[in-house]
Amino acid sequence: MQVRIEDVSPVEKKLIVEVPWPTVDTRLKNAYRELARGVQLKGFRKGKVPMPVLQRMFGKRIHAEVASQLVRESFISAATEHQLEAVSEPIVEADQLAIKKGQPFSFEAIVEVKGEVEAKEYDGMELTRRPLKVADEAVDRAIDQVRQEQTELVPIEGRDVTARTDIVQVKLAGKVGEHDIDRAVMIDLSDAAGEPLPGMVEALIGLPLDVADHEIKLEIAEDYREESIRGQTAELTLSILEARKKDVPELDDELAKDTGRAETLDELRDALRKELEERESDEIQEELRKNALEELVKRNQIPIASSLIDRAVEMQMNRFRMMLGMPAGASGEDLGFTDDMREKMRPKAADEVRGQLLLDDIADREKVEVGEEDVENYLLRIASARGVPLARLRAEYDRDGRLDGVRFQLRQDKTLDLLIGRATVTEKEPEPEAHDHDHDHDHDHDHDHDHDHDHDHDAGEE
Repeated sequence: MQVRIEDVSPVEKKLIVEVPWPTVDTRLKNAYRELARGVQLKGFRKGKVPMPVLQRMFGKRIHAEVASQLVRESFISAATEHQLEAVSEPIVEADQLAIKKGQPFSFEAIVEVKGEVEAKEYDGMELTRRPLKVADEAVDRAIDQVRQEQTELVPIEGRDVTARTDIVQVKLAGKVGEHDIDRAVMIDLSDAAGEPLPGMVEALIGLPLDVADHEIKLEIAEDYREESIRGQTAELTLSILEARKKDVPELDDELAKDTGRAETLDELRDALRKELEERESDEIQEELRKNALEELVKRNQIPIASSLIDRAVEMQMNRFRMMLGMPAGASGEDLGFTDDMREKMRPKAADEVRGQLLLDDIADREKVEVGEEDVENYLLRIASARGVPLARLRAEYDRDGRLDGVRFQLRQDKTLDLLIGRATVTEKEPEPEAHDHDHDHDHDHDHDHDHDHDHDHDAGEE
């Protein structure tokens, strides 16, 4: 077998392959011999079908199988011998796969490769980060959240109508516009922001605790957050199935003691502020990593194979599926993705792959390693956040084959931290964000390190 390789582009190679006829002939004979052992035809004993009959009946199939086998073998041989970091199968035109008796089997194939990756100018980058600030209002909200966690639901005594301190389970039936409704829901009458339909909390306050089939009519505003029911009318009957009063604890030292985290309210405030500062610090570091990666990619616009970009687009879609709770097999059409939208996603996907390859190159050069202690610490943080035992979480990751993904991402994070350590970092207040309605539906989903992040390594698998 003779294999010649020509450069087509930095990420494409052309394989020019010629397999001598004796080799092809041997493969054909072996294939027919294997077929003859198992085929059964009327009028012939098993294993005794004459070769001309087999060639007449199965010739096209055998030739196609042998041709595909020769293409695969030549591809593997070329990749090994010439150290090609291929990222896709060879593309061979169908008319080249014909085998002609007495002639060498020859073909040309385009193969996409990883290409040469050499990160440059990654030391001394100029980066900015926002200062660490935790407002008193944020601490107040955290205290209020603690009060909500310590709140008990108790039977209602001394009144027979609902009040704003109640949580009620309500059976709803009727229509919202053209949508039929028939379900039971829990509604916190102190939280209008969480009501299932606008105006429902106010409609429930002051009703008898045992009300049944009470009719309500709600007009939904034209600018309501749920587009499918904007400007429509809800005509419903409701029945209260159960009602409980929220017994909210006083904001005092007893509340602090009940949490088990402090002895006094001031100590609890200090503890909550520290937690918020730690969380904010992690977010700032993650933003800084993102900025460092963007700057690295901007300085190193290396070419990327098209198949890697396709894979990264699919990964973006998978992340969107996960966010929506949709099954992994949901199609792009199910998600509302059009060919035009896919095309718009490609530049971001290309930079995502570009960043992974560049960080991988830097990690190799700088000898960045991830040890088992790093993996253990990462899993411990996830286990603590989920409230599950570390051993159980590790077994879950091991079972699902996700530990390699964790190691990959931790190595990328360590490399980004190395770049940040060598960068000039200045603090700067962030610019006020202007809300742009045209981008409400952009499918832009960078990985979030508060979640499992072991699935974002398209290039790292090659």
